[in-house]
Amino acid sequence: MKKLLDLLTAAAVSTVMMFAAACNPEKLPDDRFPDDEDSTVVVTPKDTTAFPDGPTTWEDDEENSDGDNASFRIFASEDITLTACGNGAIEKEGEAWTLTGGNEVEVGVMVPGDKFFVDMLVEGYAELLEEYSYDADAKCYTGQIRLRSDVTLTPEYMDVPEPQVGDYYYADGTWSTELNSSKQCIGIVFATGRNEHDSQQYAELTDVRGYVVAVRNSDPEKQRNTFGLSSKVDKSDLDGDLETFAGYTKTHNMEQQPEYSYDNFWACWSATHHIHPAPAMSSGWYLPAFGELNVLYHIYHNTIRERILSVEGGEDMDGENNLGYYWAMGIKEGANDFCHVDFRESTQTENETFADRIKTKPLFAYTRPVLTF
Repeated sequence: MKKLLDLLTAAAVSTVMMFAAACNPEKLPDDRFPDDEDSTVVVTPKDTTAFPDGPTTWEDDEENSDGDNASFRIFASEDITLTACGNGAIEKEGEAWTLTGGNEVEVGVMVPGDKFFVDMLVEGYAELLEEYSYDADAKCYTGQIRLRSDVTLTPEYMDVPEPQVGDYYYADGTWSTELNSSKQCIGIVFATGRNEHDSQQYAELTDVRGYVVAVRNSDPEKQRNTFGLSSKVDKSDLDGDLETFAGYTKTHNMEQQPEYSYDNFWACWSATHHIHPAPAMSSGWYLPAFGELNVLYHIYHNTIRERILSVEGGEDMDGENNLGYYWAMGIKEGANDFCHVDFRESTQTENETFADRIKTKPLFAYTRPVLTF
């Protein structure tokens, strides 16, 4: 133990734990910190300036305790916030935070707008109690750790990649070409860049990187035999334009109508209240118009379908037994009924157009929301 204490107070510890992939309490049992003086934890000094000279914050008889009688120094950059857990107290002292009265702390990471958060690197000994996840309200990543020594926390970022059609889109607003099973996938990118037929003003966005279709239908997970109550829904804003991306604007216009509610405006309401909350850095979910569905339909069976089905809980839009109909924010030219799009491959015919996929009968369909990011 003396060897461990000497190393911790004389030099920085290079034990770097990749939290998301390899660090959790079950994988770091307390026997990693032995009481036997003959036992040795091998560490390699890395940066002798990481821990300034000062009193030891760790003592033998407290090594495997809950830390109530110990104090810990935490060195972290300005993009990290720290909150003591339980009865602990934490305050900033010079270049370090000092944690007393406990050894558990919540770590928050404010991620730069042009970066993705990858992991939290730790120099020193700590256990991951709660994996880092995105907090939409705080607009940061939070995790919880139990300290076993002084530590230095360094967030690891990566540059935001250009999205590609078929990329997996996650609840934290990030995306990747390969499925990251440690994140919750909520959608698939079906178009990139601002579409040439999209002139909408997205209040939440300064730029458009692409468009995402949800991996599952909006709840409740069943077809509805009505878009909404005809006596309540004003359809005058809807049209038969097959190219213009207008779902976001028309959805928000419909939300402003009198008596907007679940019962009266079911298709639109269920899209904006999708079970998977949309990331704060997106437009939010909306019901697609014909323009968005036109683009989605033409690549669905070749690209998007396979990706949706590879996600846990993903629901195929090409349903069996007439289960492949999806409500659209549009009215078919020459008709006054609410319309849906038939996504079933089995009903495709040679030389048909997207307009042929737009149906007014039967009068039931699902809602599959999209978002812009």
